[in-house]
Amino acid sequence: MPVKAAGGSLISDAKLKQLYASMLRSRRLAEHARGLRKRGATAFYQASMGQEAITTGCAIDLRPEDTIIDTVSPEPSPSGLVTGMPLRDLVAKLEARRRATPAPRQQFKLATTAAVDNKGQNTDVVVVFASAAATGLVGMGPALKVAAAKSLPVIFVVENNPWGRKGTVRRSLKRPENGLTSITVDGNDVVAVYRVAYESLERVRQGGGPVVIEGKTYRQDGQGSTRGERDPLVHMEQYLAAKGLFNLQWKNQLLQQFTRDLKKLPRYLRASQPVAND
Repeated sequence: MPVKAAGGSLISDAKLKQLYASMLRSRRLAEHARGLRKRGATAFYQASMGQEAITTGCAIDLRPEDTIIDTVSPEPSPSGLVTGMPLRDLVAKLEARRRATPAPRQQFKLATTAAVDNKGQNTDVVVVFASAAATGLVGMGPALKVAAAKSLPVIFVVENNPWGRKGTVRRSLKRPENGLTSITVDGNDVVAVYRVAYESLERVRQGGGPVVIEGKTYRQDGQGSTRGERDPLVHMEQYLAAKGLFNLQWKNQLLQQFTRDLKKLPRYLRASQPVAND
C-alpha cells in the first residue's frame, strides 16, 4: 500500500524504489571516487557518505526549470545524479567545480537573485544545499532575511551533522522569522526527508514563502560516522523489505548497471592526474 506523504499525497512503490536507487548510485559514485584517491588520483567527487538521503529526498522531484545551488564546499552534493543528469556531464561538472569552487557568499547571493527573478513569473524553485558550518558564514544570514522579506520561492537545505567538527546550525534558524518556515527532519531517513521536501515544494510553488529544511545526519567518512541502521541505505533497505519491495538481486542489478556506466566514462573523468598536497 502506498505511503502517505505530507499534504495527503501518496508515495508510490515506484517512487520509494526510485529513492533507494538514487541513494545507492550516489554511494557507489562516492566509493568509486574514494578508491581513486587512495590510489593517488585527485578524485572528481568527494561527497560525505552516509548523507545521501538529504540530497535525494530534496532533489528527486525537482523540475528541469528549477535551480540547484550547492554551497557545500569542497564536497558537492550529487544533486545532478538525483535529477537525472547524464553521468558523464555530472562528473565533468564536479571536476570543474573541484578546480574552481565559488565562495559560499557568492552562491547565497546568486540564490536570492535567481529566486527574485522567479517570483511572480513562474513556479520555479531555487534549492540551496548548505552545511551546518555555512549557516554561520557571511552571506547566508542576509540571504535568509531577503528571502523572508520578499517571500521568495527558495528552499534552504541544511545538512547538519551535530557530531561533526565543522560547526553547528545557527540558532537563528531554530527561531521562526517573519515569512520563514523552518523544519527539522531525520536526515538519514529518506522517506521522512521526501515527505518534508514534498510539502515544502508545494508550499513554495504556491507562493507560501521560503523554507529552511534542517536535516540532522551522520557521516561514514568522518566525525559522527553512520553505523548500522543509521546508514540511510540500510534503513531504506529494511523499510522496503518490510513492504516486499527489496531483494539482493535487484540491488546487485542496480550496482552492476551503474558500474558499467562508470566504465564508459572517458579516462580523464574516471581518474584525474595526481596533484601535490591534495
